[in-house]
Amino acid sequence: MTLPHASRMRYRSLAWVVSACFLAVFARLVWLHWVDAPELRAEAMQARRVRQELPCRRGEVRDAQDNLLAVSEDVWDIGVDPVALDKKDAPRAGEVALALGVPVLKVLEAFNPPPRVDDEGVERKVRWVVLARECGEETVKRMKALNIKALRAELKYRRAYPKGALAAHVLGFVNKEGEPAAGIERVMHPLLSGQKGWIESERDGKRREIASIRIREVAPVDGSNVVLTINSLVQKACEDALAAAAARYNPKGGVIIVSEPRTGRILGLANWPTFDLNLFWDAKAAPMDSQRNRAVSDVYEPGSVFKIVSIAGALEERLITPNSVYDCGATQVPFKGRLVSLPADSHALGVADIRTIVRESSNRGTVQVGMLYAERQGEDRFFSLIKAFGFGSPSGLLTGAEVPGLLIPPTSPQWAAGISRIPMGHSVSVTAMQMHFAMSAIAADGLLMQPQLVLRVEDPKTRQVVLAYPPRSRGRAVSARAAAETATLLRAVCGKGGTAPVADIPGYEVAGKTGTTQKIINGKYSTAHHVASFAGFFPVGDPRLAITVIIDEPQGEGVGYGGKVSAPIFREVAEKCIRWLDIPPVSPR
Repeated sequence: MTLPHASRMRYRSLAWVVSACFLAVFARLVWLHWVDAPELRAEAMQARRVRQELPCRRGEVRDAQDNLLAVSEDVWDIGVDPVALDKKDAPRAGEVALALGVPVLKVLEAFNPPPRVDDEGVERKVRWVVLARECGEETVKRMKALNIKALRAELKYRRAYPKGALAAHVLGFVNKEGEPAAGIERVMHPLLSGQKGWIESERDGKRREIASIRIREVAPVDGSNVVLTINSLVQKACEDALAAAAARYNPKGGVIIVSEPRTGRILGLANWPTFDLNLFWDAKAAPMDSQRNRAVSDVYEPGSVFKIVSIAGALEERLITPNSVYDCGATQVPFKGRLVSLPADSHALGVADIRTIVRESSNRGTVQVGMLYAERQGEDRFFSLIKAFGFGSPSGLLTGAEVPGLLIPPTSPQWAAGISRIPMGHSVSVTAMQMHFAMSAIAADGLLMQPQLVLRVEDPKTRQVVLAYPPRSRGRAVSARAAAETATLLRAVCGKGGTAPVADIPGYEVAGKTGTTQKIINGKYSTAHHVASFAGFFPVGDPRLAITVIIDEPQGEGVGYGGKVSAPIFREVAEKCIRWLDIPPVSPR
């Protein structure tokens, strides 16, 4: 029987449609197997592949006596994979909560988390929910004892500071995000941080690692250990002395620095107020003002301690001798064809030689010496002398932020007015670190040493030295002869008739200089706000230690003179250092 024409057309149309469908399927298969195959294969491998990061341990920080100052402790984040949770373990939320010390509600929510929506708007099952962070080993043992496969612990490292507040401003800290925030932790971060490892492998349909077909495994490399020049006993003595001074004088702040003048190695660097490194995140326990390293971040007018620059420079150029005489009662003196007014002295001195001018800290006598240097050698040369002592530029101390201080250059209009003030330590701004190492240059035969906080870097496993930091000079401030002559003059400051006899220690020949600076308040020098300072070294003939004490705005009766406030603190710290470092006397007591 022959089909009608209309029926034949329908069958033919249907055949063409079916053929077209098969052709489309075939074309799609060809496209998937030949054209899109590489890309799809890569996507499939990417879905199966897993890359797990392996943490590395941050290097330790130790003092010169190998005492631990900073260490990374083993801690674990404990969490659950809700997808892998067996039905029989789901009702055990109470046991998990008890073992981890977390609320039961938190565990229940972690066992049944809502799906998350990715960037493409697709809902994805949550595969990891943290139940407890930074847990100790005992907590991990309790977790493992539950024998719940969906629970796991991920190893992390938490930075800890065993000594608490000791050397807080030197060490700095690592914040909650694992980033170094200040101090040695930040400056030495490239060496301390180490290198993380990783594992590349594949996972099955349940997203479990197939360890037998690991593609690549790179072991983590722990960070190097950093050994500081700091002596914890000396550091503790400095911090205790500042705490006692704070209780007695209620100052705005304080700094004590102890170093070896001929190596530049810092044995103690203390600031007050201070803070506990383990509580850096607590705004009440560790306010930002307490975290500032005043030794390198704050500037002040150094006052009379700065006089060593003018005296040493004039002795260097043989413009004066210890026997040179000046009229300290004069109120004006000529300078380059004009009369310049001299500053006042705290007590009348009259005509005096250089020995007396230094011993009794005469402003007028020292200013005349400085002006003589500027007139004979040139004002640019005088400015260069100041910079040769390290003023006006950062010291390069490895603690992070450091300010250069402020000097008036000879080209400035303020220089002409300041020429009668700069030689006595006014109209200049310096840091405590700069002033300390300027005094240390006198003790180090005229050499300005590089401040040093890091002694060496060690391999964490073998303890072999990876990097050493030998002493380094920044240049010569004055000759050894001029430095020795200045040191002899400074020795008299700590003797009878000097401004700091209380700083002397029998048998140790202490030399030093006091400073009492009026602070500028509302544009004028205040008679009620002072910075009391003392910088010295001992023994004069073979200096072993240099110590600087600065107390900002000490409160109490009368003026907070450096000889009254800071010199006794110098002696207290020095006597402890003598005992602990076993420094022998140079003469019988």
